[in-house]
Formats: sequence, structure tokens, C-alpha cells
Amino acid sequence: MNDKDIAEYHKLINKLNKKKEEKTMKLFVYGSLKEGYALDYVLKRSKKIGNYITEAKGFMMTGFWFPYVTRKENSQYSIKGELYEVNKEDLRTANRIELGAGYKFEEIDKGVFGYIYPKKKDIKSLNVITNRKEKYYEWRHTKDMKDL
Repeated sequence: MNDKDIAEYHKLINKLNKKKEEKTMKLFVYGSLKEGYALDYVLKRSKKIGNYITEAKGFMMTGFWFPYVTRKENSQYSIKGELYEVNKEDLRTANRIELGAGYKFEEIDKGVFGYIYPKKKDIKSLNVITNRKEKYYEWRHTKDMKDL
């Protein structure tokens, strides 16, 4: 993570801190932080709002044991995942994991934040479900891989 990434992260956190009456923020997750996945314990104290498909388009998803979501110019695809109302403690823990792995913390939709991998990954993955009708990508749980 470079100085620019750190500055952007602090800018977003300051935006949250300025809203004194709000102690939480909306966090979109699409991989290992989702319910039933390897790191779901991180958000156990936060409220799951439900499944969520980003309004924003322009994404690509790939990966193997965990997903990479990157920006892709001219992509008409969104990302399907889960939306949480997270407290500062859970957000701090999620940030340590995701930012430490090289992801960037971004506002994906208005008032909805999430993690985007800044480097393009050009690998195909059986773990990615591509819904061509509704134009979104979704991360397949590894336990469902036995059917492939």
C-alpha cells in the first residue's frame, strides 16, 4: 500500500468519523468475509443487511481460494455479494485483512464501501459464477466446487 492509498483510506474513514450520529457504515463483501466463508467471523458483531448486487458496473472477478475484483473499462458487469452495517471495530479488523492483502478500500455505490484489487488479474476461474442475464459476477463457495 502506497502513501496515496493510505491517504484515500484515511479520507474515507474521516468521512465516517464526521458523521458523529452514525457509528456504523455499509460494507459490501463478496468473498471470504461473506457468511459461511473462511473469514466470516470478522463481521459477526455487525448486522447483515442481506444479499446485494452493486449498482455500479465496470468490474471483473477472478481468483482461486479467494476472489479478486478489479475495475475493467467497458465492463457491463456488477458484483453480487452481501451488505453489512459494520461498526468501527469490525471495519478496522476487515481493513487489516483486506488492505494488508493489497486491496483498496473504495466507495462502490453511494454510501456503500468495499474492497477492490488495484491490479488487473487475467486468469480464468471456476470459482466465479457469471450471470449473463442479470450481468453480475458472484464468488462460488469452494464446497460447491465438487460438482464441477
